[in-house]
Amino acid sequence: MHFSSLKRVWQAALPCMLCGGRSSTHTQTAHISISLCHACHADLPWYRSARCPQCALPTGNNAYCGICLQHAPAFDHTLASLRYAFPLNRLLHQFKYQQDLAAGALLSGLLLQATEPPAVLPDSMIAMPMHAHRLQQRGFNHALEIAKVIQSEWKIPLITDGCSRLTDTPTQARLDLKTRILSLRSAFATEKNWQGKHVLIVDDVMTTGASMHALAKTIKRAGARQVTALVLARTLKEAID
Repeated sequence: MHFSSLKRVWQAALPCMLCGGRSSTHTQTAHISISLCHACHADLPWYRSARCPQCALPTGNNAYCGICLQHAPAFDHTLASLRYAFPLNRLLHQFKYQQDLAAGALLSGLLLQATEPPAVLPDSMIAMPMHAHRLQQRGFNHALEIAKVIQSEWKIPLITDGCSRLTDTPTQARLDLKTRILSLRSAFATEKNWQGKHVLIVDDVMTTGASMHALAKTIKRAGARQVTALVLARTLKEAID
């Protein structure tokens, strides 16, 4: 299956992807539309509450959280438009594990619809790398497919060979932050000179932020001055416990 462009999936009128009823078109740009009915669109787990600007966990008055104040991650800012909860998790599973391009197109459109680009655009954008073994199993990098859609709208240069994943880390869903960070030591590498660059890293979900921290740390060691994380969804504490 060829994954050159998720946007092509939207060119035909489709029923609502969640309930199957008559869809309403929520348009982000002239090039992208979303096949959801009004009810399902409203019921998505939108993330609109105040949050830490660095890690995007809930805080009062958009203040920095205690964790970031005491042990700041290597990334400087996080943009997240939804919470990782039903039915978003179902759509992500369809996209990542069932190669459902329509679901991927929908998710990318939702991210664009709900997220304002940074006031000063980053210099470069990369997708969270996948290990070669997982890439072979899955057939595509879902983060890269989302990044391609973001690039087409925000016009930030997308670097597809900027970083690589050296270790195929096991599923970390039930690991705490400290254990995740330890397991991701030396997981990423880059041969690119990122000197003075502001880099945008695209991924689907941020759970503890360990992978984003490890990749941002690698990029900063190569000279990057700032790293912004752009994720479709943020997993909140109650969803981890």
